[in-house]
Amino acid sequence: MQFKTKILTILILLTFNPSQVFAQTAASQASVSGDYNTGNVRGVVVARDNAVIGSSMSGRMIKEIPHSDGEAFEDGAVLVRFDCTRSQAEARAAWAAANALETTLNSNRELDQYGAIGKNDVLISASHLARAQAQAAALDAAIRDCVIYAPYPGRVVERFANIAETPNIGAPLIKIQREGNLELTLIVPSHWLIWLTPETPFEFRVDETGKTFDAKVIRLGAAVDPVSKTIRVVGTFTPPAKKVLPGMSGEARFRIPTQK
Repeated sequence: MQFKTKILTILILLTFNPSQVFAQTAASQASVSGDYNTGNVRGVVVARDNAVIGSSMSGRMIKEIPHSDGEAFEDGAVLVRFDCTRSQAEARAAWAAANALETTLNSNRELDQYGAIGKNDVLISASHLARAQAQAAALDAAIRDCVIYAPYPGRVVERFANIAETPNIGAPLIKIQREGNLELTLIVPSHWLIWLTPETPFEFRVDETGKTFDAKVIRLGAAVDPVSKTIRVVGTFTPPAKKVLPGMSGEARFRIPTQK
């Protein structure tokens, strides 16, 4: 009887693989949010300010797109320039017509002082001048749309159009993002809210470079996911990290306070 028991024990030990059991347990507990027990969660680097700039003009050919994908630009730099030669000529003609009507209005006012013209004629002249000036101003406004300037210093993420193309109104032209204004998006367990607050420090190790940077929480999400019991947290590098790009991912390491 003891001999059979020993054989059974040996068979159990042979079939039991501790590393396999550990791997299965870890796999069942792992998630995209990281290892909660050690205070580590996964995160991604995002650009706080980014924009897809679309065309506000129709029937205008693109004359210039100075910057290519990945290139940096300064605040106020030209991002897209349309060929608006015709619109500029129309604007000059409209202002010339408005100036002529202004001269006519001034002459009619002088004649009115001597009673040589009716009041209605003066009012009609003033109306014609106002209309011509409004039309010329509208053409000037359209000309301002011929050049798209950078709203802030940054980089080109992607170009959607090329020189000599004629995009429709609203068609995407270029995607940009602000230079250096990076944030960290994390998904953490909701029970961390007991101790997690804005200004809570943590470290963030970037997968792509292997470098670790200091960071802190700047704001918490507005709602907890009722299914996963997690909440979104946003952080930032302190000080701003160099050679870190949006889209990079890594691991945030928190020090969880010891509960007494």
